[in-house]
Amino acid sequence: MKVKKKITKKKLKQPDEFLSFTEKSYLFISQHIKKMAVGAILVLVLVLSFFLFRMWDQKKEDEANQKFILALEAYQTVSSPYREGSTAEYKKALEGFEEVIKTYSRTSSAKSSLVYKGGIHLRLSEFDEAINAYNAFLKKAGKERLYQLLALEGLGYAHEGKKDYEKAAKAYQEIIKLGEKYHWAGAHLNIARCYERLGKTDEALENYRTFLKVSPKSLSTNSVLRKVSFFEK
Repeated sequence: MKVKKKITKKKLKQPDEFLSFTEKSYLFISQHIKKMAVGAILVLVLVLSFFLFRMWDQKKEDEANQKFILALEAYQTVSSPYREGSTAEYKKALEGFEEVIKTYSRTSSAKSSLVYKGGIHLRLSEFDEAINAYNAFLKKAGKERLYQLLALEGLGYAHEGKKDYEKAAKAYQEIIKLGEKYHWAGAHLNIARCYERLGKTDEALENYRTFLKVSPKSLSTNSVLRKVSFFEK
């Protein structure tokens, strides 16, 4: 026969643990309901703002890309190998890229437009403007290797146009630092040319020799061999 467990008055007075927790939770919620509601609304507003910004940002990217394509088509028409565009035509093409840069400054198309802007200024012998455009791009370039190469090469040519061969050589050296071996030959050839004009024969000879190692069958090989032979005398 089972013995009934006697419940003392003391135990009867002790609150049920589950009920105690529930009551505390209810009390906490009732005391903080306004704060919780405000917090939930803030989170909702932040999430909604993020998605709205993303939609707006994507819309701007799309608009910028359309404008960029139009500017690029105009530029390609002017710079066609079958005809030489006039200064006025290049200026007109330049306006398209400048619109993208000014109106859609945060977009990737605006960054790309800086490279083409630099290229047009370089073609028009507006070297300072070209340098400014290329430097503006390089500050924002990130990991865009192809455009970095174009910008650094253009920057070097612009400095050469100003007869600032030291800065030109530094720009070409940055191309080598990017690690794209396909472009090393041209970079070494450009560096050698700059050092030659600076009267730094040893540095010029070193880069001419490197060029021959990297690109022994280039169209420039014979002329470089003559230079090496001349400097080695």
